[in-house]
Amino acid sequence: MLEPRLNAWLRPTLALVGLAGILTLAGCGGGSGSPNNPFNPPPVVPILTVQPVSLTAYSGVPTTVTITSGQGPFTVFSSDTSVLPVTTGVSGNTIVVLPAQVTADTSVTLTVSDALGNTRPVGVNVKAAPILNALAFAPSGTDCGTGLCSGQAGTASVTASGAAGVPLTARSIRFDIVYGPIGIMTTNPGTPVAQTLTVVTDSKGVATVGVTAVVNAPTQPAQIRATDVTSGNQQIVNLTVVNNAIASQSPLTIVPETATITGAFVNACSTGFRIDYYIYGGSPPYQISSTFPNGVTLVNNFVAKSGGFFQAITNGACVNPLLFTIVDSAGKQVTASLINSPGTGTPPGPGPLVVSPGTIGINSCSGKSPAFQVTGGTAPYNAFVSSGPGAPSLSPQVIGSDGGQFNVTFSGPEPISGTTTIIVSDSSVPLRTFTATIACTPPVAPPVVPPTVLTVSPLAAGSATSSCFNVAFPFVITAGTAPFTAAFSIAPLPGSNALITPPTIARVGDGFLVTGLVDVSAGGARDTFITVRDSVGGAPVVVRVTCP
Repeated sequence: MLEPRLNAWLRPTLALVGLAGILTLAGCGGGSGSPNNPFNPPPVVPILTVQPVSLTAYSGVPTTVTITSGQGPFTVFSSDTSVLPVTTGVSGNTIVVLPAQVTADTSVTLTVSDALGNTRPVGVNVKAAPILNALAFAPSGTDCGTGLCSGQAGTASVTASGAAGVPLTARSIRFDIVYGPIGIMTTNPGTPVAQTLTVVTDSKGVATVGVTAVVNAPTQPAQIRATDVTSGNQQIVNLTVVNNAIASQSPLTIVPETATITGAFVNACSTGFRIDYYIYGGSPPYQISSTFPNGVTLVNNFVAKSGGFFQAITNGACVNPLLFTIVDSAGKQVTASLINSPGTGTPPGPGPLVVSPGTIGINSCSGKSPAFQVTGGTAPYNAFVSSGPGAPSLSPQVIGSDGGQFNVTFSGPEPISGTTTIIVSDSSVPLRTFTATIACTPPVAPPVVPPTVLTVSPLAAGSATSSCFNVAFPFVITAGTAPFTAAFSIAPLPGSNALITPPTIARVGDGFLVTGLVDVSAGGARDTFITVRDSVGGAPVVVRVTCP
């Protein structure tokens, strides 16, 4: 009999213990790692972005798509691999595609995915490439090898073909001079040389223009572009214009002939390093030009005398080599070179991620939009509001560059009281984060100032001996709460011209006039009373005018 009694007592006790354990786990929310824990928000991951989001590509012409942010590794898929084949695995963040030959415009979608399963579509319009072959240039002579001698001519030609290589006849092709001391020869006597000219293809699909170089031009590169007007397909050709002038003066010499600069870090070339090039001989003055004008900062490109110099300052561009062409007044020329190569050192890592200001205190946050700046770490940055009162919103959520800004806007009504937390993360691996805060306090009501007591000066005017006829009696409000009113305590006798001007007084320091009173002998009253009141209902003031 003892065992059944013991079991009856033990079963409800165990049930209560189990229920308490379940309630305890529910209250914990699954531990400190719970997604609902406001003190440990989930990590922010980079948003997958691709540039461009749509593009036009030509058959047989390589085209590049760049992944600008996201969580690697990345993959790419084509909706039509027969037109736009791709390699599924992306090496780095660059996708290079080579469209196949098509006979008509074909739309293909590339789908880019990151390691987190995010996807972005890229629309590609594949067009037939009527001028798929390389644009060709040929000089008229061999004096300057494959280059074009200054003052001489050559030809540029391109072939337009359709499906199965069929020549496209009467096809409009536009030739443009991109840069260099060259021009396109025309049949117009008024403009014999032009920078752009449109011609049509012949029966074999070939379009040709004549190209001429400026007389005595310094040796330098030039570029010609051919564009199929119908499709927009383009090809370019590079050539060198060679100066072939001969001078009888002393030879030109430049010191140094070659300067080699090496940067400090891997993939980084020198910036701010200065090289002085001295020129001797020839026929001064000298003119200096560069093959890559943006590859270096050139100082003093005109040297007046032998022994003078010009300066080249590196600007971070890697060049190997960059050529300077020095031409004297007789047309003789010489070249010097600059090699700016990357170094081998390891660059320092990015600085700490900082959001400025880290903390802001605002009285009356409603409608306010404080700004924050993000520096350090690795751009781009992601920002979001973790918690806070007053319905705060953040824009932009993605800050693209070091030094970029974002704003937090409060749209809720007052009173807003409490702390808003903003978390910013960068794109480094692992992520760096920074927490900024905004402390909002509700607006403070202005202190209540009790109204001042109404006072009027003087309290009495006139006398029993001086006539009131044609006399104006002034009164001034010296204290109280504006505006004020003044009125006769007892209405004037019938036929009286008594007036109060003005009856309403706008501010302290202003007053009113009492006019039109008459003496007792003329039917007036000995004492006339005027009641003055303020705007808050305080005790009125009664003033008096006495007449004989």
